[in-house]
This record gives sequence, C-alpha cells and structure tokens, in this order.
Amino acid sequence: MRRRLFLFKFIILAFFQLSLTFVEAAPPLKIASYNIQYDNIKDTVNTWAKRLPGVVSLFNKYQFDVVGAQEPYLAQLNDLMPKIPDYAYIGVNILGGTDILKRHYTPILYKKDKFDVLDWGTFWFSETPDTPGKGWDAHSARICTWAKFKEKRSDKAFFFFNIHFDHKGIIARRESPKLLLAKIKEIAVSYPVFTMGDFNTNQHTENYKTMNESGVVKDSYHIAKKMLNREIPTFNGYRAELKGSNRIDHIYVSLNPEIKIKSYRILTDSYKGIYPSDHFPVLIEAELP
Repeated sequence: MRRRLFLFKFIILAFFQLSLTFVEAAPPLKIASYNIQYDNIKDTVNTWAKRLPGVVSLFNKYQFDVVGAQEPYLAQLNDLMPKIPDYAYIGVNILGGTDILKRHYTPILYKKDKFDVLDWGTFWFSETPDTPGKGWDAHSARICTWAKFKEKRSDKAFFFFNIHFDHKGIIARRESPKLLLAKIKEIAVSYPVFTMGDFNTNQHTENYKTMNESGVVKDSYHIAKKMLNREIPTFNGYRAELKGSNRIDHIYVSLNPEIKIKSYRILTDSYKGIYPSDHFPVLIEAELP
C-alpha cells in the first residue's frame, strides 16, 4: 500500500514538474516599434512601391507578435495588410477618421490568431486629449493609439501604447511624455504595459528622462538580458553609413507589474539595396508577468 502511494505521489510530482517545464518553455512575445515612413511623393528614390516588399520581408522574417507603427497612410496600410494576412490592425488617422487615404496613422498591428482585442482607443497629445487637433506649439496633430490585448494561449492581458511625438514644438515635446504617463496610469491601472514609438527625442534629453526615470516605465534597452546593434541610431535617413548612436525610437515596459526583457535588437535589414524606411525597427522579446 505504501509503495503504491509513493508511486502515485511520484507520478503526480513528475506531471507537475513537466507542466512547469512546458509553461517556462513558452516563447516570449516579439514586440516591435517601427516608423514606416509615409508615402513621400517628393522622394523619387525611396518610393513606397520600392519599400513595400522590404517591409513585408521584415514581417515575414521576424514574425512580430505586435507592432506599433508610425506614419503610414491608409493607402499604405491597404497595400501592406493583404501581403501579411496573419495580421490585423487597429487605429485612426491624426484627424480621428478612417476614410482619408493620405493622413498619418499610428496603428497597432497584431497577429490575429494569438491575441484578442479587449478594448482600444485614441488620444491626442494636446491640452484637450479627447479632441482631434494640434497641441501646444506642435507642428502637426500627434496621437497615441492604445489597446488592451489578451494572449489567447495564456489568457494574460496587457496594454499597448503606440505613440508619435512632435518633432518641432518645444512645449509639445516637453508636455507629451507627461500626458502619456498620466494616461498610462489612468487607462492601464495595474496591468503590464508596453509603450513604444517614435519619440523624436534621443536618450540624452530631459524628455527621455521624464519617461525613463518616471518609476512607471523603463526603457527596455537598459534591462534586456541580450543586446544586438545597441550602438547605432534608430533613424537611418536611408544612408548606408550610420553615424552616432542616438535612439529616437524606444520601447518602454512597465516596472510594476514587471515585464522581463529577454532580448533587444535594432533591425538593420535592407532590401535590394535600400532600407524599407528611414527608421530601423526596434524589436524586443518579452515575458509577461
């Protein structure tokens, strides 16, 4: 009897340990930020028609799970989405609509089979964030697209904030990170958070410190266990020779709950001799708490 009881306990323990092994072996999430430059008709060298296959190639090669993109027009999204059928996107243009072909979006692209969208919305970086329009001294209207996702495999929920800050307005660049942090606290409450985008400010500025030293989020660059291409700029300007190490595209993650970062990479892939955008994608592999 004792022998049978011991054998039963052994089997239960072995099964439990095996279950833990499978949980721990689950692949990390591949989260990316990518400024896919708008279709600039004045740039006859790096046209969208030439760049589109390169963008598709990046999605196929790296199999991103969720991507925060910046700048693309609806016309570009209409070209891109049929070529990456595993993905869907959410978002509106900077005017708050979805019916104008040539207006900037800040869309979130995600794998349809891996995630459910529980909620999503948009706010503007301005004194009136719920109303479309320019804020402070900004050059143009700037938005954040946010979403609450549930990972189907694990039933874990997390928030995703995708932004594009202004590149000129001094006040706008100072106030936008403050508003973003306030919105994260208001919307995400106690959930894990990914916050990424084109911040148009590098890691040596006060605006960057507002985010990175907030105690709310931390730049994944500083907490990743594994790094690749860490000393190159994220803005390439379609130049073959890269100078400096300024990063204006960042992926921040929440500190409480803590998201563990397995790896951080700046992807420098080119396609048939040109870069698919004037920015490089930033990719992290992350484990949800």
